[in-house]
Amino acid sequence: MWNDLKKFFSAFFETHRTRKIGFVIGIIFGIAILIFGFFNTVFAMICGLIGLYIGAKFDNGDELIDETLRKLNRILPDKFQRW
Repeated sequence: MWNDLKKFFSAFFETHRTRKIGFVIGIIFGIAILIFGFFNTVFAMICGLIGLYIGAKFDNGDELIDETLRKLNRILPDKFQRW
């Protein structure tokens, strides 16, 4: 059964892959709006995109935490700095 599903989905996404992925994402987005509401869905998508951005930074080996701490060190007054 699982092998049949694998074969079906691999054959399904062989041609015009981006159109079909866009269609599936659109359906999921529409269902999420119907269930949760527009603003809750948009908020969840924004949180997901922020997480995707941070994850991509870590995957690329960027020192995101060190850069953030250096920026906070410059911005915050001395009484708020713990490090």
